[in-house]
Amino acid sequence: MTHPQETAARVRGIIAAMPTPMGASGAVDLTATSRLAGWLADQGVDGVFVCGTTGEGLLLTDDERIAVVETSAQAARGRIVVVAHVGAATTAGAVALARRCESAGADALAVVTPYFFKLGTEALVAHFRAVAEAVPERPVLAYSIPALAGNAVPPDVLRALQPVRNLVGLKDSSGDSYGLVQLADAVPASFRLVVGADLLSLQVLAMGWAGLVSGPASAMPKPYVDLWRAGTAGIWTALSEAYGGVAAACRLMHNGDIALIKAVLAVRGLISPHVRPPLQTITEPTVGHLRAALAGLGLPLNP
Repeated sequence: MTHPQETAARVRGIIAAMPTPMGASGAVDLTATSRLAGWLADQGVDGVFVCGTTGEGLLLTDDERIAVVETSAQAARGRIVVVAHVGAATTAGAVALARRCESAGADALAVVTPYFFKLGTEALVAHFRAVAEAVPERPVLAYSIPALAGNAVPPDVLRALQPVRNLVGLKDSSGDSYGLVQLADAVPASFRLVVGADLLSLQVLAMGWAGLVSGPASAMPKPYVDLWRAGTAGIWTALSEAYGGVAAACRLMHNGDIALIKAVLAVRGLISPHVRPPLQTITEPTVGHLRAALAGLGLPLNP
């Protein structure tokens, strides 16, 4: 059986935070989910992060989340790593999701901090330990997005979690540049640190972090793939050019707006633009603007 650390080594490079395709009625579209996951694998990303923030995971039922994970894993066919977000408001809920996502074929799991209630170090450590120990054969990453969840994952939490053998990494979406340095100082070199803030990609490349999880990369993967390849190869001219493409993607999709990401994918002919309320689907005038912007960037409007 594969050791969690061996699978964790695949959590690297560009991991597209994949939106969850939906129809006009709000139902999850599994056919489009399979198509999108397969297309992203064809585009050269290293993995997909499903049912996270961009994937509207907390707006889905548990059964919908499992179906998306299973469909994505089947479409990936081992070509790219599938990281399933199993975060929930309660520890019991996250544990149950982790076990089901393991059975559904996820390669690795990520668990956001519990939200709404403010939690201290001991509560956060107990939560992450419980989830990881429920799925001992799967690598688990803690997930910090304090602007939305209300709780961060500070360095002292990571230090306390080091004895948990399959708690192998952290996805940090705080956007805190100095905080990245503090987090890196708190863990061994083997710990899988990935950032969820696109415009910090140059910093994490320079720091030797494992990868970048990006929502806009799901709709415009090429500059992200080019960025990571150039950065890891030390090709600085190509790195600068690719970063310009990443910045353009961030501007176009407002640094990760879910409805805009889906709208760009709709213009490109891959999924429908619909989001689940209370989120609001992009209106036609904005779709026209996106179509013109994509044409101006020379991107094909069909896959």
